[in-house]
Amino acid sequence: MTVSLTDSITWLNESIAHGDLNEHVSVYLIETESGNIVVDSGSVHHRESISEQLQDATDDEGLDAIILSHSDYPHSGNIGEFRERWGGVELIASSGSPEIQGLQDATKCTIGESMDVLGRTFSFIDPPLADRSHTTWIYDHVSGVLFTADGFGNYHRPKEEDYTSADFDDVTPFEQIYRYHRDNLVWLRYVDPEKLHEALDAAFDQFEISYIAPIHGNPIVGSDRDTYLDRLIRASDRIASEYVVA
Repeated sequence: MTVSLTDSITWLNESIAHGDLNEHVSVYLIETESGNIVVDSGSVHHRESISEQLQDATDDEGLDAIILSHSDYPHSGNIGEFRERWGGVELIASSGSPEIQGLQDATKCTIGESMDVLGRTFSFIDPPLADRSHTTWIYDHVSGVLFTADGFGNYHRPKEEDYTSADFDDVTPFEQIYRYHRDNLVWLRYVDPEKLHEALDAAFDQFEISYIAPIHGNPIVGSDRDTYLDRLIRASDRIASEYVVA
């Protein structure tokens, strides 16, 4: 399923079963005047579907660049396929040593700084919510979309696969936010929720955000950000309260 978020951003959502709910493993297509960019490459389990969706969404033009949030398989699993299929695809990665992670010819971005990709400016943020080192959140200065991995996710019911936060009855449900972060960001049990809130506010205050676009969740409309954030902090508090830290 593809969903247009802005004039230039298309959400390609794929999911995997996770108990009674599903979890997104998405990629985002950014169309620019100079070519097509994709944020992350998705899972190998969705390789054929994602490749076909990108082919259709770009009117058979394919990709010119990949911006990688981090290099574990749900995010980098299709890089080789995309580069073989479309050729000459530039790869931008935040890893301190791209070659060690099999990204030998990646262009290295610097977390905390900005750079142009195909003439479009992106800022690379040190994320308050992540599950791997050298993870970056990616902010597109043209659309105002903030791409987040792996934070700001949620599980969803199958019928909610192509929802944004605005399509739920009352924004993204608390229980789905809680269960996702409990299962995937286990270090939250050690975190002071108030300090997490402060860190997230500091990150958001740098930019005007039209959408938060998580890899593992339903996109969050900018006007729904505070509601989602309140639920995320409540979820973090609940996670911390469920574990005794010696």
